[in-house]
Amino acid sequence: MIFRENEVVDDFEETLPAQSNDIETEVKELMGLFDLPAFARRGQDLEATLYRLHLRCQAARRQLLEMVHLRLRQWSAAAAGPESWRGIFKSTIEPLWGLAEADPPRWGLSDAPQKRRKAIADDLIAAIERFNRRWRHFVDRINLEPTNFAIEQYNRYYVLEKECVVGSARLAARHFTPVPLLTATMLLEEHCALPLPELANRRGRAISG
Repeated sequence: MIFRENEVVDDFEETLPAQSNDIETEVKELMGLFDLPAFARRGQDLEATLYRLHLRCQAARRQLLEMVHLRLRQWSAAAAGPESWRGIFKSTIEPLWGLAEADPPRWGLSDAPQKRRKAIADDLIAAIERFNRRWRHFVDRINLEPTNFAIEQYNRYYVLEKECVVGSARLAARHFTPVPLLTATMLLEEHCALPLPELANRRGRAISG
């Protein structure tokens, strides 16, 4: 989960006590003179923590995908178009480019000989198996304790700190949604492994865990 930009500050401004326009204006002016209140800083700190975690995952995933990108380039160079999977794979492999964040395919002028395309297909499958294995290992090793501690502190204190500012428990709880603790499974849902293609006329290999 990543907060929307300026969400915490906007929420603070929307829930100021509406005793009078003068009071609301005065409080908003004070916000410009002093640091953000504790609840707003807590929200921004959590946003930054989650953002850094996801950036780390994106960078590591891109690095591990380099060989998959190479095999996809080799395949597209040996294939005349997106339908060239027929006779080699059991189904289209077109979704792989998007899932692997690879450059769009640059198709060859004609299909390479079937033997050559089968060899590239074998190499592509091996690269995806290796990526999936390494990527799951990387995600499993991420220490989520600091991030989950920040989430727990946010869930526990955000509304209380906000109530101290706005003076109303009802207004403080407005729009608040607890942030779920992160797990490796949740990270893999957002930064996914790749589906493993199956070769035609050959028993498919299970996705490596």
